[in-house]
Amino acid sequence: MTVLTVEALNAHYGRAHVLADVSLTVAPGEVVALLGRNGAGKSTTLKAIMGLVPPTGGRVRLDGRDLTGRAPFEIARAGIGWVPEDRRIFTDLTVAGNLEVGRRPPVAGRTVWTPDRLFAVFPALGRLKDRPAGRMSGGEQQMLTVARTLMGNPSVLLLDEPTEGLAPVVVEDLVRTIRSLASEGLGILLSEQTLPVARAVAGRAFVIETGRIRWEGSMAALMADDAARARHLAV
Repeated sequence: MTVLTVEALNAHYGRAHVLADVSLTVAPGEVVALLGRNGAGKSTTLKAIMGLVPPTGGRVRLDGRDLTGRAPFEIARAGIGWVPEDRRIFTDLTVAGNLEVGRRPPVAGRTVWTPDRLFAVFPALGRLKDRPAGRMSGGEQQMLTVARTLMGNPSVLLLDEPTEGLAPVVVEDLVRTIRSLASEGLGILLSEQTLPVARAVAGRAFVIETGRIRWEGSMAALMADDAARARHLAV
C-alpha cells in the first residue's frame, strides 16, 4: 500500500530538462530518503510534487487521487505537507501564531494535529509558545516549520534538507521527531545529503543525479554498496 506515488515525473526550467522520469513511492508510516549531491534534483523533485515547479510529464497521486497539474494550495489541502529548506516562518508572529496560520479543518482518516499535541512532540515549542519566531534559534525555527506544516493534517510530509546548518544535538532531536511522526502513520519523503541522518530514519532510499533516479533500494543495501555510494554520492 502506498500513500504517495510519483510516476515518470518530468520538469523543465525553461529549456533545461531538470527532472527526467522520476518515479518513487511512499507508504503510510514509512520514511523514504531522496539522496543526492548538491544540484542533483532533490529539491526540484519535492517542488514538482507540490506543484511549485509545474511538471511537464508524469503523474503525482495521493491515495490514488491524481494531483498532477493542481495548484500548490490544492495539493496541500489534499494532504501533502511541504517543509521548505529555508523555513519561511513568520518572524513577527509568536510560535502559537505561526501554528494558527497553518491550521486546517480535520479530515476523515488523517491524524488531527492540535497545538497541544504538537507541544507534546516538540516540548521546546511548548515552552516558547509566546515567543516571536524571529527570536528563536535555527533549530527551534526548523521544529516550528515542521509543526506548522503538521497543523494542515497532512498524510504525507515532504522534508527538504531539514538538518542543513543545524548543530549535532539539534539533528539528534530532529531524527527522534521524524521517527515519532512516522510511528503515527505519516508517510515522509526526506530530501537529505547526510547519509548518517538518512540511515537513522529511512527504510528505503532513492538516489538522484542530474535529475534522474540512478539507484533505489533499501537503506541497508545502499550502506552496503560502496560502489554506488562512491559513484552517486561522494563529493
